[in-house]
Amino acid sequence: MNTDPTLAIWDEIEELQQRVEAFDGISLKLNWSMLRGRIEGTEYITVRDGSLLVGFIGLYGFGSQMEICGMVRPGYRRRGLFTSLWRQARERMESYPPEDLLLNTPAASASGEAWIRQLGTAAFYSAEYQMLWQEEASAAFAGASASESVSLRPAEPNDRSFQIALDREGFGIPQADAEEMFERIEREPGTEWIIIEWNGTPAGKLRLEMEEDGTTGVYGFVVEASFRGRGIGRSALLQVVERERLNGNRIFLEVAVDNPNALRLYRECGFDVLNQQNYYRFSG
Repeated sequence: MNTDPTLAIWDEIEELQQRVEAFDGISLKLNWSMLRGRIEGTEYITVRDGSLLVGFIGLYGFGSQMEICGMVRPGYRRRGLFTSLWRQARERMESYPPEDLLLNTPAASASGEAWIRQLGTAAFYSAEYQMLWQEEASAAFAGASASESVSLRPAEPNDRSFQIALDREGFGIPQADAEEMFERIEREPGTEWIIIEWNGTPAGKLRLEMEEDGTTGVYGFVVEASFRGRGIGRSALLQVVERERLNGNRIFLEVAVDNPNALRLYRECGFDVLNQQNYYRFSG
């Protein structure tokens, strides 16, 4: 087990991720900003064959909820390695048991889905699409326009309660969890907090996370209920896309599969689905 993250271990985990993704034809969600930022509530456990990293499991705390995702190198499977990692993760969580324990696997991962099924104590919880803005959408994008009534500005310290309230409203997060998540994400490197205004009045928010590979992730995107239906979300997203496009960055976001309105908006703004991530609630 490695408990002292260094640049070398990140390179090893990334190499393992790339090997697994290429072999299985999937995209794993390893929450790299949380790993590299050594964010409180984030841990990982590894297993090696000599010096070779062959297995990994990540534990990601989101308030009272914990998400788990892992992988085993092709050629080392069916040896009980992931079951051993899972056992160690459960032992680790005994000192801080989460209210909700979610197991994450790409929908396209036959081995991940099979492993969760054999547990017998994990029920389907939710699914999300991972979407990427496509350059081929530039023609349609060029014909779109942002409303002059909608503007974006950097968030300020006195916007904190407004942002937390929007997380509660938009994502159904309890107050305590929303506050804890805000404080945790606030410490993540490469994060930009943005307030969306309608004629000078705060109407929504989002945050941008810049990855090392030149991808900008759009997260926590919410428009206050009383301002919806005015095209504010569309205008804000178009402005973000235009800025990041001009900076040469790819633009990435996630959306719940059962959120058709948001999904339609993102598609109309040029985003295509890349992958689907499934989440299962463990109750064992």
